[in-house]
Amino acid sequence: MSRVQARAEEMISRHGFLGVPVETFEQAGREQLITLLSEGLNPESKLLDVGCGCLRTAYWLVRFLDPRCYHGIEPARQRVEYGLRYLFTPQEVALKEPQFDFNSHFDSSVFGARFDFFLARSIWTHASKRQIEATLDSFIRDSISSGVFLTSFLPAQSAEEDYQGDRWVGTSHESNTPGVIKHSLSWIVQQCHRRELQVEELPGMDCDSQFWLRIRHE
Repeated sequence: MSRVQARAEEMISRHGFLGVPVETFEQAGREQLITLLSEGLNPESKLLDVGCGCLRTAYWLVRFLDPRCYHGIEPARQRVEYGLRYLFTPQEVALKEPQFDFNSHFDSSVFGARFDFFLARSIWTHASKRQIEATLDSFIRDSISSGVFLTSFLPAQSAEEDYQGDRWVGTSHESNTPGVIKHSLSWIVQQCHRRELQVEELPGMDCDSQFWLRIRHE
């Protein structure tokens, strides 16, 4: 067993479910880094990890990126604190200086930066449509013109599956109840086109059975 998987299992065994499956902890983070590299990520890229949680993907990204290039938003502050404690040494944190904010509004402007990449892994599988729109608006405002937004979702196969509620579903800083939701791909495409954004489906599913989209400025 790898170091990161062992540390993740210890973290989750001590503190309970932290929003991600323990079985795929290492695999999911590693695969996300590989995908981002194929999209042009380099050490100088500024990246925003929306809903970074207990730092499953950050484990890889913080080590790869230059100091102060990794940025994470996570309302459940304790998850970030656990991730820093179990997955990083104090020396690594001091060297790489990852930046965090704990707002619950997907407000990327708090960093005062322009990002090359936005990442929202397993966020749209819990977010309301209003919250999804907020992430798109943040991307428009705070990414560079060639910026890339990678996001995962679960496609609704019927009107009944297409979530219409106005609240986050799943564990969070406000809830201990697990849950996932689905959204209509046609609705997502419509919202992107309204904002003059291009959206493409990426082939296949990831290890947690989610589908991926690539969003860019037109």
